[in-house]
Amino acid sequence: MDGGNVTHTDLNLKRVVYLWGAGATQAEAQHVGSPINLLMGNNEKFGEGISSRTLERVAFESKYKVSNGQSVDIEKLISLMANSGVEKHAKIADEMRNCYFAELTSSLNESGVINQPRLAIRLLEMHNDKNFRENAESLSGIITTNHDGLLQVASQDVFGSLNSGFQFRSSEFTQGDSDLIPPVLQLHGSLTWQFGLPITITKLSTKLSCSDSVWIPPTILKESKNYPFNTLTGRAYELLSKCCDVLRVVGASLTQNDWNILSIIFNAQRHLEFTNRTPFLIELIMPQCAGKLIMDECGFLQRMNPIGYLTEGIFAPYKDDTLPKEPGMDNPLEYWIEQKISYHRSRAELSEVNVDHEFTQTEGLKS
Repeated sequence: MDGGNVTHTDLNLKRVVYLWGAGATQAEAQHVGSPINLLMGNNEKFGEGISSRTLERVAFESKYKVSNGQSVDIEKLISLMANSGVEKHAKIADEMRNCYFAELTSSLNESGVINQPRLAIRLLEMHNDKNFRENAESLSGIITTNHDGLLQVASQDVFGSLNSGFQFRSSEFTQGDSDLIPPVLQLHGSLTWQFGLPITITKLSTKLSCSDSVWIPPTILKESKNYPFNTLTGRAYELLSKCCDVLRVVGASLTQNDWNILSIIFNAQRHLEFTNRTPFLIELIMPQCAGKLIMDECGFLQRMNPIGYLTEGIFAPYKDDTLPKEPGMDNPLEYWIEQKISYHRSRAELSEVNVDHEFTQTEGLKS
């Protein structure tokens, strides 16, 4: 860090918002060489997913656990069980929520990333670089659908505080000035938030309790009527409609299970269009095939670019999935960060000391 204040409202710069999904957490695990799958679904590369491992913890009929060898969508299953009108099914849905909490908490602890999310830290250090934020980009904030709290840790590490979008108390995080520190808006809450006035925020551990946590468990419709979810949803919409030229979607699949965030993005783009402004660009930081799928399924969103068509770095090799990839390209987030840093350093928009210091730390973890 250069120690200066963070500014994220300069309209002369390209204003950036990130949407951080489960794929970003998987990229963190992959970065440190962890073999664990932190994605919901089973994956040929990473193995059995969170959904399958959660259902293995639940004591009920095995017919619900797999379908033709594929992982069951636990969000859909919990929603169906909870709304079936059958008391037995409602109890099973509640058990699945508890088992999901336990599985995700233990998996994240096992992955080795909860105290050092190196990619998130590296990204925020780039944005906190005085030269970068004065000459290249302004970080408006980060929106995330994750429950893991890794971005909280990264913000505390880089900025020395956390702007969660609401007042909180904590012995591990410092309340950040909302005018200086870019907000980290966890739309679905966190495993690390505990009920109270104000809400208490801690670091992730296996000692946390599902019943005490402020979070929206897996379900199709993520209701945001209650505090703090209503506040966070409103702030996310304001970020996109007032302070965003580029939305970078990192590891978020944007399926129908993400209906609430799709609605926010769609309405923010329409608001800009109706007020005679250009809708923000959407950059898809994920495998090219995943980006193309989003473009096919979300044709109602405008100005989407998959990773192979990004220009601030060398990304064209991603365009053809059949061609062999360069070293590091199997982790799109890590590769994108390195290319982004190299690009801005070549334009004298990023301090050499900041980049070299962080590169040494990252490589040290890998060796």
